[in-house]
Amino acid sequence: MIVAKENETKEMFHRNLQFLNPWLRESVLQVDERALWKRVKVSYNNEGYPICRYDEGERSLQVTSIDPLQEAKKWCGGIATQGAGAIFMYGCGFGYALFEIFAQKQTHTLVIVFEENIYLFTAMLHYFDLEPIIRTQKIVFLIGDIQHFAKAFDRLFFSIAFANCTSPVLAFTLMAQRNFKVQYMKIHQYIFSQLGLFVFYIGNDHLDNLIGLHNLLANMKEIVLNPYISCLKDKYKNVPAFIIANGPSLDKNIQQLRKIQDKGLILSTESAIIPLMKNHIPPDILTIIERTKYTYTYHFENILYPKDMALLSLGLIDQQVYPSFPGAKIPIFRNQEAINQWINKHVGDGSALDAGANVSHLALELAVYLGANPIVFVGQDYAYGPEGVTHSKDAVYLQEKGKRARDLLKSKPIVYVESNEGRMIPSNQLWVDFKEGLEKKIATHAHKTFINATEGGAKIKGTKCQQLADVIQGYCRKSIAYPVYKLINDEKTKISMQERKEGLRKFIKSVEEYIASFRDLSREAARGKLTCREMIRLSQDKDSKGHQNILEKAYHKHMNTYQLFIADDLHRCFSQQVIFVYFYLINRLGVIDTPEKITEVFEIQHSFFHHLNIICQSVSIYLEEAIGPLEELLEAVETIEERG
Repeated sequence: MIVAKENETKEMFHRNLQFLNPWLRESVLQVDERALWKRVKVSYNNEGYPICRYDEGERSLQVTSIDPLQEAKKWCGGIATQGAGAIFMYGCGFGYALFEIFAQKQTHTLVIVFEENIYLFTAMLHYFDLEPIIRTQKIVFLIGDIQHFAKAFDRLFFSIAFANCTSPVLAFTLMAQRNFKVQYMKIHQYIFSQLGLFVFYIGNDHLDNLIGLHNLLANMKEIVLNPYISCLKDKYKNVPAFIIANGPSLDKNIQQLRKIQDKGLILSTESAIIPLMKNHIPPDILTIIERTKYTYTYHFENILYPKDMALLSLGLIDQQVYPSFPGAKIPIFRNQEAINQWINKHVGDGSALDAGANVSHLALELAVYLGANPIVFVGQDYAYGPEGVTHSKDAVYLQEKGKRARDLLKSKPIVYVESNEGRMIPSNQLWVDFKEGLEKKIATHAHKTFINATEGGAKIKGTKCQQLADVIQGYCRKSIAYPVYKLINDEKTKISMQERKEGLRKFIKSVEEYIASFRDLSREAARGKLTCREMIRLSQDKDSKGHQNILEKAYHKHMNTYQLFIADDLHRCFSQQVIFVYFYLINRLGVIDTPEKITEVFEIQHSFFHHLNIICQSVSIYLEEAIGPLEELLEAVETIEERG
């Protein structure tokens, strides 16, 4: 540990700055120097080590003791550093705890430091040489409050480094515990809430990803021949939008929706469409997020919808849906999702929505994109109704063909949530996750007014409760100038087939390139499997100690090879579930310090490569099968272009 003397602090600070990433460096340089040293008081003890206090209003807080080295050593003795894949460290301990963690942890362990107080972090940079720690590339600093580091944390999650964090050790420094406990507990709760959502969104099913890819490729005709969602951007500014979900409370006020007429937008979520149509209330927009065949079976098979309705749904929904819908339609690209971004880059215009995990999430983002305000939720229960009812009485899910969906919900354990009336009501964890996802979206659109006109159900943070009749009376006063379906139909006449043709041609070329790259990765995985078999044999050899150098090199080479499978966004999209599962299994082994563990880790790596190989082969096959239909579509677009 190199400590700056009193006359060396500025030089030390500028030296440390050059080792910080741009985001961190910019954050530190924004700290006002006078405010910094007004809050942070540093002196030196008899051994020449900096002792820190922090002034907060009338309070003066002791950050380090008079003997900081001994304090840090004693604190670190209670942290299970050995075998940890990652350590989540709350507070830097003004450097001493940080250096002690790095002295005790194993070389492979990643340390993620959450330093809530940017002043203390900046002051630490003046007094300690952090180069030795940063150069290990096993540290990530996330500083400031949640809002400040949220984006950096999101980026970290989608890096290979985070695969080490499948089972992190938690380390709250003494400073964090005694002086800033409330702040760090909020950060801790946020981090694990986000991790839960990340894992929820990633999912655990490779088949689900393949279905999404298959549907998007199968829906290419609809994507190429219809307008983009950008044609509706802010076209309905300050028009009230009513998002209709299919909770059991919908039966209480569905008839009120008739009064909206053309003075507001009605957005139907997928399963609410049947109750609305049965009650002769055609929505302006039907939106869908699910990619399974049941969307078509439940809500489109043998059903004829009116042409004065628009279908604004994700491009990855079942391929039977769009052709069966007679009205105006726009396939929507999902924002920040690799397959969608890839296709959007070539045959889209860049417009996309952050669809979330639930159709109400997509409906909310759609309403915001259209410029609507207020945004009103109806039938958005996220809870069971009386006698355990799950949906409105006209829902398909209460009919015989909805038995599968009913049984799935029945299999989920009951949890309790706060209702709009303040009492606790039954729900399930799936609905709670969806509700929390909706609340996060509401929080990101603070400029909008959100009203919960659901007569029952769970309380939704960020909304104000109001009777639907009062909302309609208060906001539905002016007729909409132009129906949604007409805007889309008008825009369709303006499509440049020349541009669509060129985009499609470039996309076909990209598909061919990805076929080759997934084949290359498949071969890389096959080579990894063969090496693992040889390493398993060497690890079980009587002279296994003599092979230690070979075994260690092979292990680290394989850990680096896994990086190849997530270096590209599309590759990562298909391999990320397997990456997290197998890194968890490897991390769980802890210290690989016995012949048995050496064998076991190569057995895990062998299985790891085996599944990566299957994934890459399956994706390449799907892409190969798409080439023919895409070339046929290109010919059709060329014909349309020639006809003018």
